[in-house]
Amino acid sequence: MPTPVPLEQLSVLIVTHDRAELLGKLLASLERMGGDHLASVVVVDDSVEPLRTAGKFGGIPLHHRILPERVYISRAKNLGLREIDSPFVLIIDDDNTLSESTLARPLRALADDPRRGAVMPAVLYRDAPDLVWVYATPFRPDRWGFDLVGRNRPRAPALEGRWLPTDALPNAAFFRTEALRSVQGYDEQYRSNSSADLCQRLKRNGWIVEADTGSFVLHDVEPPGRPGYWAAHTVTDPNRTYHEARDWFRFEFAVHRGESRLGVRALYRSVGWILPLLLALGIRRGANRVATVTSLARGIRDALREPRD
Repeated sequence: MPTPVPLEQLSVLIVTHDRAELLGKLLASLERMGGDHLASVVVVDDSVEPLRTAGKFGGIPLHHRILPERVYISRAKNLGLREIDSPFVLIIDDDNTLSESTLARPLRALADDPRRGAVMPAVLYRDAPDLVWVYATPFRPDRWGFDLVGRNRPRAPALEGRWLPTDALPNAAFFRTEALRSVQGYDEQYRSNSSADLCQRLKRNGWIVEADTGSFVLHDVEPPGRPGYWAAHTVTDPNRTYHEARDWFRFEFAVHRGESRLGVRALYRSVGWILPLLLALGIRRGANRVATVTSLARGIRDALREPRD
């Protein structure tokens, strides 16, 4: 077996907003997976009520940076990257936890090939680990969305232990720090959802980006079953809904730049995610319906009004 890459070469970056319980479970999983050997664990937290970490999580080198106001995901990640000086970094969303398979293979792949810029681990449901959240996220042929490989299906042995193409980096990704710096990190015009844009910029700059279906993170979200499960977080955070909608249109306008009737085509293609969101709003308890619909409409309107090349 190949010699494991020392964890001292890896930092972990987490950004979080008002999900203290989920963040606590993620930090606890880092402790269980040998996090005391990591270079650092940086948490950038713009929560209204941040998780109290003082005196807790002593098994990891934790740096908890609390911001005075909400800056959203891309800005928070860039702020955290300023504190990273290790050669590799795992950037992971707060609603995930690590498994025993998470660290070794992606870190080894980055260390062995200097052309590799990023590795996306496969994602399973934390509460249903035999069910796939996604193996990889390549573009669909029309490039108006992504093929969510394996989504909501039982694990497929024929797909695991492989390197698959991917065009976005959801949930978690391992990066060569040099690669992130070569593209100036995340583009903050995409305030909430910038992983696909980052993936494309890394590739355009010559870096190899792939999904590794031999390593796994566990997505700590509601598994399929309860109606509206697919939008459990979105329907309770109208401000994020605004940026998610605006980011989607901005990204698609960039991908399809120069094509005719782009606004009309984007509106047509957006139906595939807008209708499920509206359905979830109608059936989920605790959904902030009026504010979420208003934010969704504003996000779409503002994106359509922006000048495009």
